[in-house]
Parts: sequence; C-alpha cells; structure tokens
Amino acid sequence: MHLAGVIEEFVEEVGWKDEVERIEEEGTSRLAVRLTVSNQSYRLFIEGYEARQWVALFLYPPFGVIDGKFLDACMLFNFINDSYSYTGRITVHDDGTIRYRQIVDVGNVVPTAGMIRDMLRCAVNLFETNADSITSVALTGKSYESIRAEIERKALMRGAREEDSGV
Repeated sequence: MHLAGVIEEFVEEVGWKDEVERIEEEGTSRLAVRLTVSNQSYRLFIEGYEARQWVALFLYPPFGVIDGKFLDACMLFNFINDSYSYTGRITVHDDGTIRYRQIVDVGNVVPTAGMIRDMLRCAVNLFETNADSITSVALTGKSYESIRAEIERKALMRGAREEDSGV
C-alpha cells in the first residue's frame, strides 16, 4: 500500500514511534495519535485511501460545542473557513464534535511526507490562531456576532499598528 508508506515516512520524519495501521481488505491506512496543541491534547488521524488516491487529515480538539451553541459555532466556522487561507475546513457536527478536515487528491501527484507535514501545519495553525474564538463560541455564552466583532476589532487594531510602523 503506497499511501501507508508515505504516512510511515512522515511518522519517521517527525520522530514519532507510532505505528501506521494497514487495513488491506479496505485499501486504507491510518495513523491515530494524540497531539499537543496550545497545551491541550488533540486527536489526530491521518488516513490514506488507495482506491480513491486520497490522503486525509482530521484534527479534533479536546472539547465540543455545548448545547445551544450549534448555530453560533456553524456561523463562526463558516466565517473562519471563508476569511482565511486554510487548505482544510473546520466544522461542527450535530453531536457538537468539532473537526478540522483536509483531503488531498494525490492521483496525479507524488505524495510526500512533506505534504502531510504541511497539512498538519495548516490544521494546527487554524486552531492556534483562532483558539480564543473557537473556545468562546463552543464553551461560553458568547454569541457569534460578539465574537466576530472582536475578531474584526483586533484586525483593525493590527492594521492601524502596521500603518503606524510603516509596514
């Protein structure tokens, strides 16, 4: 299984000791690990699908969206997905599970460990950059509108500082 080898190469390159599970009858391979992001333990899955020639990365934070906040989370995640250049997408499921997902079609390219490393870097960056907003919408009574106003206010302040510094 070619994609399993690419995932194993990634594991070796980053220095992990985890095993890549090969599910021959399904033509899939899977790496499942815990990953520390901003001092929290996230669940990371990297999967290879031989028949479809896909490499998929899934990153789950250690918390979900509390009852009554589903719509606010959907709206915030849609805003994040639309406003920033992440190659994957953050979503919330009906049960409150938050997930970042990126799938790369490798049918016409040579997949590499570096490609997987870049996928992971995007996922981690999304959560690190948006941690305050994601936890606020998921775990507090703050509304999407108030969180978005905070994001836009911070962006304006950054823009003003850059203008003042001549950047």
